[in-house]
Amino acid sequence: MKWQIINQKNISETEEIIKILLANRGLKNKKEIEDFLKPKEPQDLTAAQVGISPVQLKKAILRIKQAIKKKEKIIVYGDFDTDGVCGTAILWEALHHFGANVLPFIPKRDEGYGLKAERLEKMAKDGIGLIITVDQGIVAYTQAQKAKKLGIDLIITDHHTLGEKKPQALAIVYTKELAGCGVAWFLSRELYSSLEEKKNAPGLDLVAIGTITDLVPLIGPNRSLVKYGLSFLSKTQRPGLRALFDFAGLSQKELGVFESSYIIGPRINAAGRMDDPMESLRLICTTDESRAISLAQKIDQRNRERQILTQQMMVHARELLLKEDKKNSLIFISHESYQEGVIGLVAGKLTEEFYLPSVVVAQGKEISRASARSINEFNIIEAIRECQKILKSHGGHPRAAGFTIETEKITMMKEKLLKIAGTKLKNQDLSPTLKIDLKIDLDLLTPAFFQELKKLEPFGEGNPQPVFLSSNVKVIHAQTVGSEKQHLKLRLGSLIDSSFTIEAIGFGLGSSFSQLSPEQKIEIVYNLTVNEWNGHQGLQLKIKDLKGENSDGKKV
Repeated sequence: MKWQIINQKNISETEEIIKILLANRGLKNKKEIEDFLKPKEPQDLTAAQVGISPVQLKKAILRIKQAIKKKEKIIVYGDFDTDGVCGTAILWEALHHFGANVLPFIPKRDEGYGLKAERLEKMAKDGIGLIITVDQGIVAYTQAQKAKKLGIDLIITDHHTLGEKKPQALAIVYTKELAGCGVAWFLSRELYSSLEEKKNAPGLDLVAIGTITDLVPLIGPNRSLVKYGLSFLSKTQRPGLRALFDFAGLSQKELGVFESSYIIGPRINAAGRMDDPMESLRLICTTDESRAISLAQKIDQRNRERQILTQQMMVHARELLLKEDKKNSLIFISHESYQEGVIGLVAGKLTEEFYLPSVVVAQGKEISRASARSINEFNIIEAIRECQKILKSHGGHPRAAGFTIETEKITMMKEKLLKIAGTKLKNQDLSPTLKIDLKIDLDLLTPAFFQELKKLEPFGEGNPQPVFLSSNVKVIHAQTVGSEKQHLKLRLGSLIDSSFTIEAIGFGLGSSFSQLSPEQKIEIVYNLTVNEWNGHQGLQLKIKDLKGENSDGKKV
């Protein structure tokens, strides 16, 4: 793994360290820093500040108010991932609150992403007059035409990358600045402001979960939504979420980015991955305590099934990969046994393990669906768009995307993507880079310093937890921990201040144990965290990588 130090200065003053951390995140002038440290409350954000067209927003609100007044049948047509489910819940609840004749709909994954012509036809027969999309629709050019022919008005709310042709919808509430749930909440907020003359729309608890799990940058408006949204999440009265926290063993007072990313979000997503995403929507929206417990239990079980299936598919995908040309710049794996709900997770794990863009295809008899994940050096949605003539549908972001294709064209698609990747990644050193904010001395790591770092929270995409490098570090004690001795536990000291010691944990670094010895000098790259154990708190380093020196002073 390559180490890249963003700022080469060796600083010893806390105030200067914080300034460098802010600069590393693109924040240099006084106003940018003030807005970051004290973000606006979400209700005070304007449409322009989040990149939404006020004209389109006004069109959408006028049409929704008309539909509410006339009791027209409305469908909130969502997406099956956590972001989409949370956004669908937010918008459905807002419309329901104002007495709209509205139902939510989220397709199962085997139906495919986005609006479908056959669904539109069925909804037209059912008398639907207005469809509002959530977290999808911005590439639905032909579907928008179909809706218009069927006499259905379409309002699109989305944040994905635009297609070649902009859909001709009644209104498009769109921005790339927010997650899908953030766009849905913004429309909901404007509805509350218009009909109840208040800006404090509910749903920020769901916005926090959806925004964090969709990996949009937690800067600007998203920082505002997540920072305040997490405080609402810690006080949420939703029976479904509270039951889900209980099954996951979470304390509601300690919910942050990590818990949303790795514990809550995957469970909400699991229902759609394994069966029906409407189960998660019902869990979020139910007001019945007993039903909440029943749904939470079912979804927790779905999550366990998802974990097992992902592991099985990952083992199989590795076996297929061993048979492939190891010189390829892109991983492309296809099999008829793969379940569509977890191919994105497998693609993500392959990319993480091999540091290559990865495409995993759930191969059907006639139609197949693929999920792709990528690396910084390769824009996967751009590459997929170069092949769109042989695709049925596609969409996504530079780092994560998907497509639907006729099964007989999979080989052709594989060849095209391998060629594109081979050209664009030619002669590039493809290995993960560990970005380090700056180098500091170990003895600066005090509780007061940690409190200053906390002012930069919430950490996440676009605002990563600060990463430091320290040399002049000595090993006082080392041991391996974990069921397979896969983790490394250390007690470290400073070669500059002999009185300073600190605990450290290196997850997945157990193999480094054999290279370490007492009093050995090492360099470490780490985050500063707090460890809680038996009611006690103490600072702890979370080691990301380390390098040591042997008795001859050579690197090991």
